[in-house]
Amino acid sequence: MKKHSFSYLSIFVLTALPFTVSGATIITENFDYADGNLTDNPAWTAHSGATGLPISVSSSAATLSHGSGSREDANIAFPLTNSGTISAVFTLTVNDTAPISGTDSEYFAHFGTGGGASGASVGDFVGRLDVVPPTDSVNFDYSLGISSVTSSAEATYGTDFTFGDSITVRLDFNLDTGLTSLTVNAGTTTTPAAAGGAGTDVTAFTLRQSNSSSDESITIDSLVISDSTAVPEPSTALLGGLALLGLFRRRR
Repeated sequence: MKKHSFSYLSIFVLTALPFTVSGATIITENFDYADGNLTDNPAWTAHSGATGLPISVSSSAATLSHGSGSREDANIAFPLTNSGTISAVFTLTVNDTAPISGTDSEYFAHFGTGGGASGASVGDFVGRLDVVPPTDSVNFDYSLGISSVTSSAEATYGTDFTFGDSITVRLDFNLDTGLTSLTVNAGTTTTPAAAGGAGTDVTAFTLRQSNSSSDESITIDSLVISDSTAVPEPSTALLGGLALLGLFRRRR
């Protein structure tokens, strides 16, 4: 009987151990709405500039237009997340009449706290993404900048892009470290030098319109929001389980 009790205990310990990194898709948004205002659809609510120029939907994509005057900002809400990494993946197209220039780039997407109801404020902006001037303005039109909590980009992606091209963007914000990172078309990842906002209660993803130096238009489609929370590595979990198993063996 003692031999059998050891066998059952081994099975219990080994099958109870976490061996993977958990992750979950929170939102899948393909903007499959009738052409019109984005916030006419229940998933999206305006939290700023609701009486100004709205974010529009056309051909199953959302379009933001930077420019002067009052302009709408909108959010899509999800359950509170304050640890691990929150991610937004979407396709992005930028258009303008001349390569992006100037120093006032203005972020157009970020995570935040609040939202989820018409007029409900969104605060604690983290993981900000903006369109910035390209390194090579002769052959390219723009690049992308990121920051963790500041209004100005703390890091610029190492590749330039062309107006009208559709690219796939992955914006990550690590709530444990406060670091933002950006990946484009499964390429190189850039992390800003400064961290901030660790442990923020993130509950919304926001699209933002404002008045930038270039006032470009930005089209977003195929948005997926997901989170991931690290659990013990297999080797760590296994050592812990074996220690527990040894304790039971000594006490038999």
